[in-house]
Amino acid sequence: MHHHHSTELGMARTKAMGGFRLKEFAQPPYRRLPWHEHRDASICFVVSGAYAERMRAQDHECPPHSMVFKPAAERHADEFGREGATCLLIEIGPERLRSLEPVSDVTARPGLVRNAKLAVLGHQIYREFLWGDGLSPLAVEGLILEVLVEAARAGREGPARPRPQWLRQAHDLIHESMSQPLTLSSIAREVGIHPAHLARTFRSHYRRSIGDYVRRLRIERAARDLSDSSASIAEIGLRAGFFDQSHFSRVFRDHTGLTPAAFRTTARAHSRTNPQLPS
Repeated sequence: MHHHHSTELGMARTKAMGGFRLKEFAQPPYRRLPWHEHRDASICFVVSGAYAERMRAQDHECPPHSMVFKPAAERHADEFGREGATCLLIEIGPERLRSLEPVSDVTARPGLVRNAKLAVLGHQIYREFLWGDGLSPLAVEGLILEVLVEAARAGREGPARPRPQWLRQAHDLIHESMSQPLTLSSIAREVGIHPAHLARTFRSHYRRSIGDYVRRLRIERAARDLSDSSASIAEIGLRAGFFDQSHFSRVFRDHTGLTPAAFRTTARAHSRTNPQLPS
C-alpha cells in the first residue's frame, strides 16, 4: 500500500505564501491522530468542525474558527469530533519567526485564541489560499501579521497579579448582564467601590476600559450567534444589547472589518461539511 508522506494530516495541500508554509487538511469524523510534532512553529486555524488536542498533559477543545498556536516540535495528539474537521496549518520557519519579534512570542508556548476578529482573518487567509492570484502571497503575509498582533493582544489579558475579590465580582456582573444597559456607577455601587477606582483598576487588570470590554463581549456573542443561529441580524443585535441595527452593524464592522451580514456569509461559507476539494 502506498503511503503519502502527509498521511498524519489526512488529505493535504501545501503552498508556500508570503514567507510562510500553508497546508490544508481535512480529517474524517472521529479520526484519532497519535502523538506527533511539526518541525516548525505553527498556527492552526480551524476552518470548520472541531477537535480535542492533548498537549503537555492538558486537553484543549479546539472549536470552529479558533486558532491554535504551537512552538516548534511541540508533541501533541488529536481526536476529531463527529463532523471531522477542515484546518489550515500555517508553519513558520525559524528565520521567519526571528524576523517577527515581538509578536513571535505568541508561538513561544502552546495556546488557543478564539474571537471574532481572528475568525475573520482566518477565513480571509483560507480564501487567499484556495482562490489565490498574484497578489495573494502579499495579502497572506499581511493577514498573518495581523493574526499575530491580535493574538498577542488577546493573550495578554491574563493578570500578572491577583485580582481583588471585588474586581472578580464586577467582572462576573458584567458577564451576566452584558445585554442590559450598564452604568459604571451601578456596577461600582454593587461591589461597594468608588466608580473612578473601579474604572482604573479594571483597565490595569484587563488592559482595556470597561466600555471597550463590554463592547467586545457583545461583539463576540453576536459573532457566535451569526455563525451558529439562524436568527435575523436585527434580533442578534438586540440580544447582544445593541438598540438599533445600524449601530450594531457599525460597531461590528469597526471591530472585525466585516458587516454582520458579510461575517455570517464568511463564517458559513467554509463550515458546510467539507466539500471535497481537488487535491
